[in-house]
Amino acid sequence: MIKSLTGIAATCLLLMAGCGVTKTSKAPGLYSSANELAVKTDDGWFSAKTISLGEYSTSSRTNGVQSGSPAKQWKNVSDAFYFTGKNAGSQLPVQVLSTPRITFSSRSFPGWFPVIGNDAPLWYIHVGANAADPLKSWELILKRNIAFLELNDNKPIGILRSAADELKVTAHNRYSAVNSADKICYEFQLKGIPVAALLTGKEPRAWLQKELDPALRETLAATMLGLLFRPQ
Repeated sequence: MIKSLTGIAATCLLLMAGCGVTKTSKAPGLYSSANELAVKTDDGWFSAKTISLGEYSTSSRTNGVQSGSPAKQWKNVSDAFYFTGKNAGSQLPVQVLSTPRITFSSRSFPGWFPVIGNDAPLWYIHVGANAADPLKSWELILKRNIAFLELNDNKPIGILRSAADELKVTAHNRYSAVNSADKICYEFQLKGIPVAALLTGKEPRAWLQKELDPALRETLAATMLGLLFRPQ
């Protein structure tokens, strides 16, 4: 199970009470220099593209659906590729693709999951199990087309979940102009507390809560690397 975040929650509540903050994505408990990871892209003339977030990095990208991926039997996929996410202690297989909502018609979702039509495209990222938790894999299911009104209000646009745990994924545009979708910031919330965030665009940034369980940190880093690796 995910490590308790009671201490983080108490700290964030105190900060929000003292500053009059009402929106979770402004909580300085996450968006601080202490939690920010350096984002680097290596895309040289003679080497394949790779990306790193702090101590976490990718292998090069391979197009297609990897053998053994849960998506191997899906009929309608596009923009599919896979890579290995790694740090000094482990390696995680990561599959990224796009598929319509109808692919998950037999699956249940929380009540807050966005209501969209069966043809609406979704991003899907599957992150394999790591050495610390060898039986636990995760999947991200995320709206592909996000309206700027959703970004203005930091609305839920997806879910990151395993068989036992789930994180709500929201998206906001607070690092760009109101009514803009140029710089989407994806925010990962555990029990209502922001624990990771990824700002996309020409100058990406990433934040990852230091107090998180190491296995969850690895999963979140691999997921964010998958989002950065997507076709733009």
